[in-house]
Amino acid sequence: MGIVDVSVGGLTSLDYANAVLHDFPGKAMIAVNRAAKRASQSGRTEAKRYAARTYNIKQSTFTKNTTTTVKVFGGGSGAAKVIIKYSGALLDLLEFKPKVSKTDGVKYEAKRGNQIHFRHAFDIKAYGGHIYERVGKPRFPVRKKLGPSTPHMLQDTDVKVPLGDKIMETFNKRLAHEIGRMMS
Repeated sequence: MGIVDVSVGGLTSLDYANAVLHDFPGKAMIAVNRAAKRASQSGRTEAKRYAARTYNIKQSTFTKNTTTTVKVFGGGSGAAKVIIKYSGALLDLLEFKPKVSKTDGVKYEAKRGNQIHFRHAFDIKAYGGHIYERVGKPRFPVRKKLGPSTPHMLQDTDVKVPLGDKIMETFNKRLAHEIGRMMS
């Protein structure tokens, strides 16, 4: 996914928290880190929702095939940073509910509204079932067909932009809550 730099009203989030919590030394960094951690948790949840909305995949399949690493830290410049890294392998084509025909090959829709057609592809039910395509004229060799990976889905602007907005919205809401909590 990448790095999400968090700022509030022109000030970095840590500067903003320091200005509001100037009577409570050391509490600003705690408030920013707590808010960033909650925003990253929200980002993980929203990532699968936006991916399932844009791509023809279940949220559970997205979660099962994705490894998420979250790092929250305050930079030396006074800015809090949240780094959310998504990793995952290419998904099997069967995850996208392909339509298999003996005469017409395989049609599937990874991204909603974008149908892809492999004329010389076929499925094999044995060994868990997979979609293959012939590489040459003879029976062999065949190549296993794979769909996009989960990190690739998150690079799509239909997913990336609203996801970043949601993380920022959650961070700002949580920072206000944490500052209020520290002051009471």
